[in-house]
Amino acid sequence: MLAAILFAIYFFVLLFFFQRFARRMEPGLGFWTLAAIFTFRTILASLYGYIFLNYYHGDDTWGFFKESLEEYNNLVQHPTHFFNDFLPWSAFAPAKSFWQGMGFYLQDLEFWIMVKLLSLCNIFSRGNYYIDALFFQFLTIWGPFFLVRLFVSIFPDRRKMVLLSIFFVPTVVFWISGIRAEGLLICFLAMVLYFGKKWFESRKIVYMIWVIAGCVGLIIFRIQYLLVFLPAFIALTLSLELRKRPAYYFFLVYIVSALIFFGTSWISPSKNLPAAVATSQKKFLGLHGNTRFALDSLSPDLKSYIHVFPQAVSNTMVRPVITEARGALQVMTSLDLMGVWLLIALAIFFRRGDWRKTLSSPLILFALAYGISQILLIGYIVPFPGAIVRYKAIPEMFLIISLVMLIDWGKLYIKFR
Repeated sequence: MLAAILFAIYFFVLLFFFQRFARRMEPGLGFWTLAAIFTFRTILASLYGYIFLNYYHGDDTWGFFKESLEEYNNLVQHPTHFFNDFLPWSAFAPAKSFWQGMGFYLQDLEFWIMVKLLSLCNIFSRGNYYIDALFFQFLTIWGPFFLVRLFVSIFPDRRKMVLLSIFFVPTVVFWISGIRAEGLLICFLAMVLYFGKKWFESRKIVYMIWVIAGCVGLIIFRIQYLLVFLPAFIALTLSLELRKRPAYYFFLVYIVSALIFFGTSWISPSKNLPAAVATSQKKFLGLHGNTRFALDSLSPDLKSYIHVFPQAVSNTMVRPVITEARGALQVMTSLDLMGVWLLIALAIFFRRGDWRKTLSSPLILFALAYGISQILLIGYIVPFPGAIVRYKAIPEMFLIISLVMLIDWGKLYIKFR
């Protein structure tokens, strides 16, 4: 009973601060819109914790929480030990090289940041997962909100569709609302994009500091995301700085990136990027899961990547089909895929009259390029549908935004009213 009362009190307090800060950043948003955004994320975050506790033995989200309870006691009783865990000595001790030590240290940092962040939340939550999840939403909601500001600054007439795409797609919001790294990842990605654009407009050093901070966060939590993000971001920055059509820079950057990626196999065995992806896939193939898609082993050559390409696309953009879905989460995933393909069809057959102008926007090209390339990489590496749907939630958000921007919703309404 006490936990429920605390949850309600904190919910309204955090909602008050959220709408105060959000309305200063984006004055056009009303209280009820912001309340709907915060409430929807809170409901899905709580549902995420409940489902994984009762049907999936807790998963990592409850593992982080349980560790945070111990760290809370450490904070109270041994505060020096609490902060010493951030030092790199224990990570470098078993390492055989500097870069191996850095790899161990980044893994430790990802774990300790999640756990110790929750331990600070436990000061107020009295060790309640759902209240911790509420605080986590308040901390991570600003990433998607920065994306709203970014897209609305380019497309001010499509604010409603931007809001719906970022905050109200149930499957996407569900997977980034749990107490997992995804909530922080979207914040770091949004920081790099939003403050990167601000820096190119004004050249203020404070914006570059935020960009660097976002990149550091991506390195700590998912360096793979940063490596896929960089070509799209470089193409975006070139489009903003130079005069040629944005499509030219995206085409050029991705051609060069592909040549560099496969070219490393001839330069150095230790820096062979196709082999690194194949090694990551091998680690996943060695794991066990209740449901597993067919995925052939990769070799570090172009022929192997071409051979596995249909499986990578099928596993991320087609499966599970509704007839093979097992359990509520796979049914939800299947419906999500059907929704994405519906948006693709609508973007083709009910496209806006100015679709060429929209599609030539550097930001839309970025969203498409990053979303597709990140989803494709996940398809190459991961054979488990439960992991695929969580990993691809962020790039799918960018894909959905770009598709929604291309659809003429007025024409669609007239057609089917």
